[in-house]
Amino acid sequence: MNSGISSLPNTRALRPALLAGAIIVIALLVIGGAWVQIGPGQRGVLMTFGAVHDGVLDPGLHFKLPFVQSVTRMDVQVQNSQAAETSASLDLQNVSTTVATNWHILPADAEWVYQHIGSESDLVDKIIRPAISNSVKAVTAHFNAEDLIVHRDEVRNQIQSQITAELQPYRVVVDSVNITDFHFSDEFAQAIERKQVAQQRALQAQYELDQARVVAQQRIVEAQAQSQAQKLLQQTLTPQLIQQQAIAKWDGHLPAVVGDKGVLPMIGNVDAAGAASGK
Repeated sequence: MNSGISSLPNTRALRPALLAGAIIVIALLVIGGAWVQIGPGQRGVLMTFGAVHDGVLDPGLHFKLPFVQSVTRMDVQVQNSQAAETSASLDLQNVSTTVATNWHILPADAEWVYQHIGSESDLVDKIIRPAISNSVKAVTAHFNAEDLIVHRDEVRNQIQSQITAELQPYRVVVDSVNITDFHFSDEFAQAIERKQVAQQRALQAQYELDQARVVAQQRIVEAQAQSQAQKLLQQTLTPQLIQQQAIAKWDGHLPAVVGDKGVLPMIGNVDAAGAASGK
């Protein structure tokens, strides 16, 4: 009975120590970062003493062992890399091509990228920029400088295909590639401008020539139509028809002067004196 009563103070004495121990553990968890939050568009790479674990941490709250494990966040959203590359075209003209590339890391392979390459900045410097530079130089070398402008979409498609092939082994997806600018030497740009002006003048001259041909053809058609009308009129216009038309238009008054031998125009041989006396 006495021993049971004497044990009660010992239990009460342990309570402050237990409370202090719990506070210390909680403080260590907080200080050591036992919880890590992965945001939207991110994946977490979990490491234990620097060794990368397989798999990734999805967006949300995750527990890790304080002082033992660490987490690196990797951005898996679409990112943009833009660069201007100077290269030689097929006709040996210097061309500066500015290319904007949209890309993203495959979310499920974020830990592989971090383990084999590093962070996003390492990925850009070591892999993406060299791939863009190599692709631009390789594609532009197959086109004449002027054709780069004329076949801009084809050039872009070929550059995108080559960048995609070069980045695929590194778990990087190419979303789109856009050529924002072509820049040539001043001499070549002036030559292109002169050629375009000459082409415009040639097109204008051809247009004017075509118009002149149309007008000339119209005049020929009109002349042919008029000639055919005159021929048709000559074929259908007989002396009897002419006399009939004259009589139809006569107002009933004889002219004061008749033609030679007493012939009235378009009426025939008439005795002028008899006509005048009404006989």
